[in-house]
Amino acid sequence: MRRWAATLTCTFLLFTASACGGAPKGIDGDLTDDWAPPAPAAQFRPAAGTCHDDLSPEGSLDDYAPIPCTAAHVAESAAVVDLPGAEGPKDRARSAGDAFNTCSRQADAFLGGDWRTGWLLLQPVLPSPAAWNGGARWVRCDLAEVSPLDGRVINRKTSLKAGLKAGGGLRMTCANPTIKGEQVTEMHPVTCSKSHTSEFAGLFTTTAKTSGAVSENQVAKGCDAAIARFTRIPDDGSITARVGWLGFPPDDSSWAAGDHSIRCFLWLNGEKMTGSYRNAGPAKLKIHYTS
Repeated sequence: MRRWAATLTCTFLLFTASACGGAPKGIDGDLTDDWAPPAPAAQFRPAAGTCHDDLSPEGSLDDYAPIPCTAAHVAESAAVVDLPGAEGPKDRARSAGDAFNTCSRQADAFLGGDWRTGWLLLQPVLPSPAAWNGGARWVRCDLAEVSPLDGRVINRKTSLKAGLKAGGGLRMTCANPTIKGEQVTEMHPVTCSKSHTSEFAGLFTTTAKTSGAVSENQVAKGCDAAIARFTRIPDDGSITARVGWLGFPPDDSSWAAGDHSIRCFLWLNGEKMTGSYRNAGPAKLKIHYTS
């Protein structure tokens, strides 16, 4: 038993002080001189080209659960980019506007057109406050398709990429609205070659501070101008005798994210149209209403 104990003691010392007859070849007894320093901690950064089962204005490693875009999902990350000029922790709230503008450009490139002209929602995702305080300065640009019938987010199993290019099914074009009183309750998209009562004409961005502060007069003025450009009719006092409009402001959450654009549809008081009215001109859109 003593010999066994002595052997254990010698073995222990080999690894602590190179005792018991010297260290084996290749071991110098210094436990610190040959160890490389640990790599610096890597900051969490989400990946583009992934999809998600929810929409959120902020993200962190703890709640990051990307899924393949071939699986059912509601959001797709079109891009993940760094926010320019964002430095200290107090810059997070101030960076929200930059995040929306940055993501708008990224979304346009990803979709092949202005994302605001599609049945789409853009959600910039900022790092959580804790991640921001830890140095994260990225923004994840998530996109979702919305239903024109009720505005709900649609579950998809395919990518949105290039969805606004010619022939893309996401583009706002012609539609048959359901109108109750002064409210549009549904929009039923149709191809413009079929009978319809409205056509997407463009959009305008309001400077109102809140969505509730956008007056009907502001929407009328902005949509009249958008329709005049689209149809090439005079934007003057005669426009209300030529055409009507349907205007769709963003919802409160989209407004808070930075979307202040009103979507404008040409509407002829329920008259049936066939074909597009792009560049129709005053010869086709004659003065025939009384205001």
